[in-house]
Amino acid sequence: MKNSTKDVALRTAIYVRVSTDEQAQEGFSIRAQTDKLKSYALLKDWQIYDVYSDEGISGKNIVDRPAINRLIDDVNEGKVNNVLVFKVDRLTRSTKNLLELVELFEESNCAFNSLTESIDTDTPSGRMFLKIIGIFAEFERENLVSRLKLGFERKAKEGYSLAGHIISYGYSREAGQKIQTINPTESKIVKEIFEMYVDKNKSMTGIAKILNQRKIPTKMNATWDVKAIKRLLTNPTYIGKVRYAINDENRYFETDGHHERIISDELFNLAQTKIANIPQYSRTKRPKESSYFCGVITCGYCGSKFTTHNKTTKTGEPRVSYRCPKKSFNLGGDIICRSPEIRHEVLESTFIEYINRIHDLTETDDINIDNNHNAKIQELQKYIQDCEKKLENLQARKKKIMEQYVNEEISFDEYKVMLGVFDEKFDMVTAELQRSRLELPSENEPTEIVKTDIIQNIKENWEHLNNGEKMTFLQRFVKRINIRVEKGFGGRGIAKIERLEFNSVAEPEIKRSSVLTRLKGLQR
Repeated sequence: MKNSTKDVALRTAIYVRVSTDEQAQEGFSIRAQTDKLKSYALLKDWQIYDVYSDEGISGKNIVDRPAINRLIDDVNEGKVNNVLVFKVDRLTRSTKNLLELVELFEESNCAFNSLTESIDTDTPSGRMFLKIIGIFAEFERENLVSRLKLGFERKAKEGYSLAGHIISYGYSREAGQKIQTINPTESKIVKEIFEMYVDKNKSMTGIAKILNQRKIPTKMNATWDVKAIKRLLTNPTYIGKVRYAINDENRYFETDGHHERIISDELFNLAQTKIANIPQYSRTKRPKESSYFCGVITCGYCGSKFTTHNKTTKTGEPRVSYRCPKKSFNLGGDIICRSPEIRHEVLESTFIEYINRIHDLTETDDINIDNNHNAKIQELQKYIQDCEKKLENLQARKKKIMEQYVNEEISFDEYKVMLGVFDEKFDMVTAELQRSRLELPSENEPTEIVKTDIIQNIKENWEHLNNGEKMTFLQRFVKRINIRVEKGFGGRGIAKIERLEFNSVAEPEIKRSSVLTRLKGLQR
């Protein structure tokens, strides 16, 4: 219950019910139930609000019982805050309905009492009953999920597409239809995508670009990208198959569907073979010694991380550039990001000029260093204190239930159940406390690196580091370098660094960084 009802005047609803077969049984008549319940309510000093009587009606459901429906309305409206029955099965014989009614009483802060079973939700045993009901409710919900999964799996095995999220591109299915039908306009695009990929040897990126330039939207009215093209090319729906559990390899299966195919098995299999033989590359490339700014440069126009672009000059020399990945076309044919690419050597010169312009700390207000070492320690110490308080509270509650058991307020079985719950929580909090204490830094740890350490040493020594050391330094210390690239003389990109942000520099492994040690030790 949300609040105890002991301090509230209990406006009690007495509910009685008999079916035709039970009317002749002694003790189950409407009058006998009502008299006993009224006497019990007077004994407990409860105010009787009304008597709700369903006579000659089965307890299998609550839909066809006028009195219990009137009772539910009065509980919802707050007219009663206590329900009293002779026996639980008088309320309902359906476990599902019982769970629903108990949940209603809980939400409405309405007590529930059964005379025969001695259930009173203002007592420990009564509350234990609610917990047991809750366990059954959870069990019922889990069973429902299990039954739904089995139903979906059976439907897929019978050849019907679930289309739980969205129907595959190239098909349509109206409400109430079990079988998806071919969408003539989209199916032509599906065939064209497979033919471009297999017969014309177009790349997935190239196919996406062509579709976007032609202003052909996806099923969700978005632009095409490599992922969308690959999903389409690997979808067996287009050869008349139905698939199930695509994200669970242990449960995944394919079966023949009832819908029409769009492409042939031969074309589909050729596409799968080509996909399997293509090396997989990451869209955002990892930094290398020759391109150590990769991963930390962000576009000043759209905020995307720049990626690298390697090519060879006419003289055979390698050249590294950085470009924004969003410099592509949308459905309108316009460029999403207008940032030009920037050559590595130009960016290097720009970076050196930027750090050399920093004369003192008053000029570094735009350089953000997330130096929150002390804040983390304080947060950790507060968490430790909270854990200690929780342990004290759990000890007090364990002592309380022991006293209840000694005073025969609860049974031994109830005591064991409640003690087990508290012991489990106690062990969890104890483990958290020990882990948190181990995370506190020791007194012998070196002092944290401050703003001046990094800025001063990077100014003095950056040009003396080799490419590998520069890459390591940027990965460990720099969070992002925000640049805005514009076209200069001859169409070459010119970069302006707008903001330099550092990672947290208070962690022990960063304090001992060999890169920073090398920075401090180098001389011009």
